[in-house]
Amino acid sequence: MNYRVIDRLILGVGLILSAVVVAAVVIGPFSDSDDHEQARTDATPTTAGGLATGGLEPTPTAGAEATPEPTPTPVMVQALTGTVTDAETGEPLQGVTVAAETGERSGDSVTTGDDGRFEFDQVPATAVLTFTREGYRTIEQAVDSQAEFSIAMQSTMLAGRVLDTDGQPIWDATVASGDALTWTDEDGAFQLDDAPGEGNLVAKAPGYAAQIVPLTEFTGDVTLESKSVRGIYATAGATGNQDRLNELMDMIDRTELNSIVLDIKDSAGLVFYNTDVDMAHEIGAVAPTYDVENVLQQLQERDIYTIARIVIFEDPILAEARPDLAIQDSEEGGVWRTFGGLAWVNPYREDVWNYNIALMEEAVELGFDEIQLDYMRFPSDGPLNRADYGRESNAETRDQAISDFLQAAYEVIAPTHAYLTGDVFGMTLWDETDGGIGQKLVTV
Repeated sequence: MNYRVIDRLILGVGLILSAVVVAAVVIGPFSDSDDHEQARTDATPTTAGGLATGGLEPTPTAGAEATPEPTPTPVMVQALTGTVTDAETGEPLQGVTVAAETGERSGDSVTTGDDGRFEFDQVPATAVLTFTREGYRTIEQAVDSQAEFSIAMQSTMLAGRVLDTDGQPIWDATVASGDALTWTDEDGAFQLDDAPGEGNLVAKAPGYAAQIVPLTEFTGDVTLESKSVRGIYATAGATGNQDRLNELMDMIDRTELNSIVLDIKDSAGLVFYNTDVDMAHEIGAVAPTYDVENVLQQLQERDIYTIARIVIFEDPILAEARPDLAIQDSEEGGVWRTFGGLAWVNPYREDVWNYNIALMEEAVELGFDEIQLDYMRFPSDGPLNRADYGRESNAETRDQAISDFLQAAYEVIAPTHAYLTGDVFGMTLWDETDGGIGQKLVTV
């Protein structure tokens, strides 16, 4: 019902016609059923003016134009401009892509010139500007009716040198920050191309103590102090006996010793502390013998270098609990065993790698200075001719399996403060083959 039309009729024809029109509207059409009409009337809501609408929007009268809903118009910022510079040098940055985006819609984009300047003709006030350039961290900036921008972009590249205390370059030092990893050249120089914006830079090299530098304090050169590690090995039982541990720590204090090796997982496959690695619990390997956090705290208070020993592929507990991860016997069936009856896990299986790497990561998080890998090889005794690995096993594939495992472990440990070391057979020094166990000096 168009109430404006009704008003005009009332004004044009007088009170009598007005009364007729109002009566028609209020009473409504005649019905054959008074009860039906009453029910319809009772159920029909009325407007504030007393006219029944039935919950519907008023219908425009023929010839009258409906009022359209207003369409919001985005506020435009004319000639939006700005300058992009290098946060460190203050120099203008050329080739920065500046994109204006609104919600899920991509808008226009421009590129900065030699002077680092950019300009847009029209950009909605609700837009977000995204600044991107290779080698720099992406920046997002809301427009919010701002017409002029000054943006300083931070480089993701970190460059410098690793030197010893005499100022001499250290070659092949590991330098890492976040997921970025590299090594120094002969001049001790390095360059990280995708370093994070915050955190630490870690530099380390064999024969030197690791150096951790907050990125906020990094100035270019990193100095490493030489360190010679001379230690003893303590069984889990000795570590868990406080009196015996005290004796060992006292001996280290009064001698030239400065480090200690503690068993994390031994050649029986036992894990000697209450680990958070689920698989260790699932296979029944956890046998808490000492409080690893308490022991590490005592050792660190005496400045004793701590080494976590983890036996890798001689793991009878994992092999028995998960035969699918064990070496199989090609003649007798089932799990293959050494002459001494020990089952080994399959070095080709990445699930085995991942289990041990998880323990390595945890050891680093606990605070160990070094991770020492033992039995990172194929078995050397037993009916080797019956060992079934589920694939062809020869010198080349064995060497590749051990190499790939060590690479996977290294990539996890390299960005941390800890060192990664391993025990190898002495014969690798003169035997140019893999010795049947997958260990070649040039590989490991």
